[in-house]
Amino acid sequence: MEIYKQNVKVVWLKAAVLGSLWGSIEIIIGSFFHNVRLPMAGTVLAVLGVGLMISFGQMWKEKGLFWRAGMICAMMKSVSPSAILFGPMTGIFLEGLLLEFAVRMFGRNFFGYIIGGILAMYSVVFHKVTTFLIIYGFDIVRITKNLYLFTVKQLNVTDLNFFQAFFILSLFYVLLGIIASLSGLFIGKRTLNLIHNHKPLSNIELEFDRNFIVQPKMKQSLFMLFSHIMFIVSGLALMNFLSFGFSFIIILAYIIFCIYKYEGVTRHFRRISFWVQILILIVISTIFYNGFKGDNFFNEEGIKAGLKLTMRAFLVMIGFSVISIELRNPLIKAVLYKKGFWQLYQSLGLAFSALPFLMKNAANPIKILKSPIKSIIDNLLNSNLLLNEFKKNLVHRKVIIISGNRHEGKTTFAAEIIAELKNNGFQTGGFLAEGKFENNKRTEFVIKDIRTGATNVLCNKNNKNAIQKTGHFHFCKEGLEFGKKILKIENLKNCNFVIIDEIGPLEMKGKGWSEPAERLLNKTNIISVWIIRKKLVFDVIQRFGINEAVIFDIAKNKKEEVLTYLKDKL
Repeated sequence: MEIYKQNVKVVWLKAAVLGSLWGSIEIIIGSFFHNVRLPMAGTVLAVLGVGLMISFGQMWKEKGLFWRAGMICAMMKSVSPSAILFGPMTGIFLEGLLLEFAVRMFGRNFFGYIIGGILAMYSVVFHKVTTFLIIYGFDIVRITKNLYLFTVKQLNVTDLNFFQAFFILSLFYVLLGIIASLSGLFIGKRTLNLIHNHKPLSNIELEFDRNFIVQPKMKQSLFMLFSHIMFIVSGLALMNFLSFGFSFIIILAYIIFCIYKYEGVTRHFRRISFWVQILILIVISTIFYNGFKGDNFFNEEGIKAGLKLTMRAFLVMIGFSVISIELRNPLIKAVLYKKGFWQLYQSLGLAFSALPFLMKNAANPIKILKSPIKSIIDNLLNSNLLLNEFKKNLVHRKVIIISGNRHEGKTTFAAEIIAELKNNGFQTGGFLAEGKFENNKRTEFVIKDIRTGATNVLCNKNNKNAIQKTGHFHFCKEGLEFGKKILKIENLKNCNFVIIDEIGPLEMKGKGWSEPAERLLNKTNIISVWIIRKKLVFDVIQRFGINEAVIFDIAKNKKEEVLTYLKDKL
């Protein structure tokens, strides 16, 4: 018997606390700004975010806290049934990453935090410029420059050139970075002075839903994911070489395809403000593309440039929306788990569990904006309570594994254990996958319900109507549905154990029994017993983010050892 145990690092739990508080502020204030159409909303949110991070940095000194918190906050703000908001997602993460870089380079001291605050705030300018270039291309630079020259001429400030104006704008964000840093340092020290006499909240109510990443109704495809990425890259490049009319036809066809295939990708285009911005952009481009000329306000080249910018914006926004849907592919999650990102998913789940409570008990947006320092101090004073609650409610993904080589008799071994468990009065659910042979070769697997004895064909080598395939075997839709029905939580009531035979290559790709296995790990106290090929054991552990596992090798461990352990668990 081999015991595997690995816990979520404390820095991830603290990042979940900081990320959840930061995310609640982003959502509360962000929604308020959206409703009142406040300009520079992103800048105000960035000041609050930087101040919050630096104030937390006075209490918690773990390396990697800021970039982790930025990642969690970004995913909290952007994970929704609609398309991922790449702008806020990347902007928030960049703020955390730059602050982390600064304190790593210069230390957690006054100078390091000031530099970090400046970099994080200046990233707002960099992010905005980069976003505009991605959406509209370099033509937007030419139009903006001509518009600027016209404006300064009308204001009679021609001695102020474009780069000087940009320098002044940069100084403004540098000043905001210093203000945010000083505020964070003050808040952190003030909190440390108050925390000893603070009476914490009596309790924090967490609402768990481990399926916090909303899955689209349609199936995702890695092929489509890479196809969309390639089309966006090649489409943007071809627009510079093809005629306007030909480019328009190709991109229009792509947009129609995306609207037909993907639900919800047009939500950006339903806003009146979006169409007003597009109209203004076309008018400005028409007038200022070649510089303002009083004798000819509208010129053909400017009109084409404006339409080209619009077409590019449609391509990028539609393309990013459908990519965000395809990124929810279970295989992407499987790869992230395998690469060690299971701690991110655990921490993100905890952060989401606290969000309803934080939203319910937070001050209203007006109070937060009137007294941001008091609001952040209140959050900091209760942060340790939230951290302790996270530690108590951390999901311990436990599983018992029966492993062996291919054709070594794992299913037979498990069947004998199940029989003994039943004889001893234990309720066992799940299923076994029994093989059938022809000419000493396995040609079919039949799935058998442990509780009822009912069977159904799971896969074989000759099924032309298969919906999934691994190795030489083609999986039947009816067999898969039969197995998933067996593993439904409502069908496993009163069970002490649930057996899944087996977790293998299909589940590593997010298919097969992946979804019900995840659900059982997260939402029940039933002991899961998985049958896994020996060479895949640790890949499966990483893929599913298992914290604790007891691994039995049928070549080394006897049935009596497994039975004794299972009985002792109850």
